[in-house]
Amino acid sequence: MPFCSQCGSGVSGERCSNCGTENPHFRNPAEELELVAPQAAFPPVDRERPRPWPLIESSLSLAWPRMRRHPLWFAIVAAIDLLVLAYMLPLSGPLAKAPTSPVALGHFYEQLALPMLFVLAVSFAIRLLTLGDAARARLAEFRWTFRTVAALVGWLLLVFLGIAFAASVATMIVVIPMVLMMAAHAGPAANSLAQSPAVIGAVMLALFATVIPLAAWLGTKISLLEASFVLGERSNPIGASWKLTDGYFWETLGFSILYVLVALGILIVCLGIGRLLASLSPLLSLIGDFLQFAGSVWLQFAVAEGMVAWAVMLREAKGEALQG
Repeated sequence: MPFCSQCGSGVSGERCSNCGTENPHFRNPAEELELVAPQAAFPPVDRERPRPWPLIESSLSLAWPRMRRHPLWFAIVAAIDLLVLAYMLPLSGPLAKAPTSPVALGHFYEQLALPMLFVLAVSFAIRLLTLGDAARARLAEFRWTFRTVAALVGWLLLVFLGIAFAASVATMIVVIPMVLMMAAHAGPAANSLAQSPAVIGAVMLALFATVIPLAAWLGTKISLLEASFVLGERSNPIGASWKLTDGYFWETLGFSILYVLVALGILIVCLGIGRLLASLSPLLSLIGDFLQFAGSVWLQFAVAEGMVAWAVMLREAKGEALQG
């Protein structure tokens, strides 16, 4: 107990009860601030930014064992592909010399329609097969049904129409002002100016500078549509792909370009082998075509695995960012 500095009496309140001197040691509990234990300051954790480049090697290595699990499917689609190639051999002459008359052009497209329909059907079947394998590696209960396939086809058609519309609008925005400007300055010589190589080159350069970047941007933003769809984002896979690529546009674009370069490498090797075998015997060229088909199927398994893995990586990174 403190003592009063004036009279020496023991004091415990605000003032001395004997002489009334203020107690310098007095503390009012009602006015005291609540003492909070200092929290330990943790340094911010630097999360590693997702990188798609390691997925290239892993997807290529996983593609071969997954492809071997479907020998019957591979044999069926390979047979259809070889039959289509055999059907198109007689069309090699018309392909070398394009038909000029409307009747010959219509007959040529009638002959070409059936093999192209088979090629599209085979390509879509392989795409479903590869996406299903990549999805089942993460979701064991994933199964393709008629309803899910129809929904995916609808989304893909919507994307195709949207990109075609955007490209058409961009083309009109670029071409129409150039045509009007050319007509205003050329006057009577507009027809000859329209056929000028310089004018045609300028129009093509303007189109390449606008339409191609627009298509690349839109294609990259919705490149994870199929991966988002098989991972459960079926109500709006376009929006899911758009959000996943926010902040990761250049990585996703580079990821796609690397797969294109790998596809070109496979194509060049298979074409070289096919030409070498064709120089020995025309029938041996089918071996080169078969190798080219096998390489394309292997690459589709790799692309499906890589894109699904990239979508999963981006979902985890964005989820951690929201929690952090």
